[in-house]
Amino acid sequence: MKRAVLLTLAGLFALTGSLSAETFPQKGRPITMIVPSTAGGGTDTAARLIAPLMEKDLGVPVEIVNKPGASMQIGLSYVAAAKPDGHTLIWSVLPTAASVYLDTERKSPFQRNSLAPIGMYYGAPFGIVVLASSPYKTLKDLVEAAKATPGKLKGGTSGFMATGHFALLALEQGTGTKFATVNFQGGGPQLTALLGGHTDMSVNSIGEVVTHHKAGTVRVLAVMGDKRAELLPDVPTTAEAGFPNVEPIGSDIGLSAPAGTSPEIINRLSESLKKGMQDPALKDRMIEVGNTLTYLDPKDYAVFWDKVDARFKPLIEAARKQGQ
Repeated sequence: MKRAVLLTLAGLFALTGSLSAETFPQKGRPITMIVPSTAGGGTDTAARLIAPLMEKDLGVPVEIVNKPGASMQIGLSYVAAAKPDGHTLIWSVLPTAASVYLDTERKSPFQRNSLAPIGMYYGAPFGIVVLASSPYKTLKDLVEAAKATPGKLKGGTSGFMATGHFALLALEQGTGTKFATVNFQGGGPQLTALLGGHTDMSVNSIGEVVTHHKAGTVRVLAVMGDKRAELLPDVPTTAEAGFPNVEPIGSDIGLSAPAGTSPEIINRLSESLKKGMQDPALKDRMIEVGNTLTYLDPKDYAVFWDKVDARFKPLIEAARKQGQ
């Protein structure tokens, strides 16, 4: 008798789980995608491009909400603590997201296993940028000036322990220079500061500066990648510019959910992301802003994420020392 009751309960639980997956998303209930940085940055722009496509596929409203602060920790913590029902998601920016929990001094309220990877969306290589009116015409010019006045030239980043911060550290380590680091709350304010002459140089994702570069308002001195950016064929890599010891740095952006979200819901969202990425107009627009579409399914994205943790831990430790 007891065994029969247990089997019946097990069947009911299995049915409930199945129905939960089949009825996702709940009709009329929006899916909220958190962008953990300010509006106008590269992640925000890319999120708003794909949201309408996923909205059409999923059949419910998909809303983008910006929750910047504490180098993305506010937005990440919010989603990590959300109900794992697939209706609250986050655009995870690596390696910035990893820096939150790998830096023990930040006492992160969440860990790597607090978020469930849904899928990789795109990669954004970083560039070393100055105003078009800057006296620094090449990366060599900038490096020589930085060596002549250590700690004097102001270098803008998208936030403390954000990808741009790691990129500036990699530039310093690979060139033997020292900048006065100025950390902002996202790529938008960072670029605004550069355009206003408040910083001497900036390390931004290519997507944030390609339009300004083509308009002649900024000059991208070098791309921090293994190869040249497709939309900036005239811009050398850091190695081509004479600095092969500068480690390539870029942001990799994907979608994640709170841990505990059912695999069926994760897979449904991943399929929707993949479908949206196949839209021709989206592909064209992402190319225009210098981003590289790179879909990874939940399993492969999780493996990629773990590798990022291992690779960036030394830079995270260096960033912490710099901030002390």
